[in-house]
Amino acid sequence: MEDDSNDPLLTAVAGCLFEVSLPERDGASWSLAEPAPEATLVSESLRGARRHFRFRAEEAAAVAGSVSLRFRSETAQRGMSLRLVEVPVAPEH
Repeated sequence: MEDDSNDPLLTAVAGCLFEVSLPERDGASWSLAEPAPEATLVSESLRGARRHFRFRAEEAAAVAGSVSLRFRSETAQRGMSLRLVEVPVAPEH
């Protein structure tokens, strides 16, 4: 099925860096829940009110067409929260 949305689409390229940022709110700090072999975590930093995770897209992600990254946060008020970020990855040409 074709995507008929007018929304922009972000695609990472194998061998290149990309970044995922998540809001730090209510005392909740995000962490990478499960490393994915399709993306290598290069760095993690807190800038302002957001936690930034920088990854390198690996060739395996291009073969699969995407990489699924799982992040987790836990607070006494909300318990554990999981967030899945799906990043499309194209082969390097």
